[in-house]
Amino acid sequence: MLNILSTFEDSKNAMLKNQIEEILRKHGIKAQKAHIERLIKNIKPISEALTPVLLESIVLENLTIGESYFFRDIQTFEKLRKILKERPSWNILSIGCSRGEEVYSTAIVCNEAGVECSIKGIDVNFHRISQAKLGCYNFWSVRFLSKEQIEKYFNIVDGKYCVKEQYKTNIEFFQGNILDAGLSFFGKREKFDIIFIRRVLLYIDRIDIVIQKISTLLKDNGFLILGAGEYFPEVLEHFSPAFNDVGTFYRKISKKTEHPEIKTTKSKFFGKHRKLTEIERTKSEKTQEIEFAKLLKKTFEGMELEERIKLVEEYLSKKAYQKAYDIVKESCKKYQTNYLLWKYKTLIELELNDIENAKQSLQRALFLNSTDDEIWQLKHALDFRAKLKK
Repeated sequence: MLNILSTFEDSKNAMLKNQIEEILRKHGIKAQKAHIERLIKNIKPISEALTPVLLESIVLENLTIGESYFFRDIQTFEKLRKILKERPSWNILSIGCSRGEEVYSTAIVCNEAGVECSIKGIDVNFHRISQAKLGCYNFWSVRFLSKEQIEKYFNIVDGKYCVKEQYKTNIEFFQGNILDAGLSFFGKREKFDIIFIRRVLLYIDRIDIVIQKISTLLKDNGFLILGAGEYFPEVLEHFSPAFNDVGTFYRKISKKTEHPEIKTTKSKFFGKHRKLTEIERTKSEKTQEIEFAKLLKKTFEGMELEERIKLVEEYLSKKAYQKAYDIVKESCKKYQTNYLLWKYKTLIELELNDIENAKQSLQRALFLNSTDDEIWQLKHALDFRAKLKK
């Protein structure tokens, strides 16, 4: 009897896993195995009552990024103020806009800069889009704003912080996937001056396709804005850093106007691999990305940190924890104030069952960035592992 029940449970888990993975493929989203397994465990008791539509909603709610807050990565909005001086009106798109904090932050900056902005936000999650349209938030979303800023930008209604109407002009929100063929809410020829896609590409399977799509949606010399600390070699196929620090702002380029140093770097990289067969290209895809990053490091200052993080993430995806640890341990000595490195160091030490060192790394990560939800999740996991070890 126990064997029969066990087989039934395994079959049920497998069916749910297949359904979830199909939904993720449909939206071009990738998710960690541990997150999928946790979701299956949570929804299995109600799986019989789940319709396909409800299951899809649950998957998108739990396996896509949703955490945000007003003026996240404040330096990004400081740079935005600079480029807004270039012209009097802007058409802006926010991809993966979540509950709308990024869209309204941008609207506030446009308002204060005295320029006209039309802003669209798109997200695959219906519930987040509904919240974005409402424009009312808990304190968590405004936690980094001063009292004066809160009073200036929000009306407090029933304990919620509701964006004032003057900052909601010319804003639209849409539920959908940027890769959908029939994006009916965009005009056939609509082009954008600025596209935000911050902390979204980390969850996308085919980054190259998304970047190509963004390039077609941007006007010539339009701006692409990534999240702080994000680096993807695919971006440099269509964009060039807009500021000397590389950072988060990229400007769309044509082959004629491409930065000469980037052009030389690409020429070296692609020339080296031109003679590879299709099979060899497929097998060496990740190696090529790493080589590309190394070449770019020689072109721009400050690229070394991003290259290390990219390599650590690559090893983590392959569960090559010791290789990842060798890199992150040395990197933490060189970049002692980078919270992301300390977060990864904690994760790897946890995977290697090095509890004591993981505790020390976690303390450093929390000190450097106590607002990162993933660090607090690591703390819970570490506390649980420490109890088991006693």
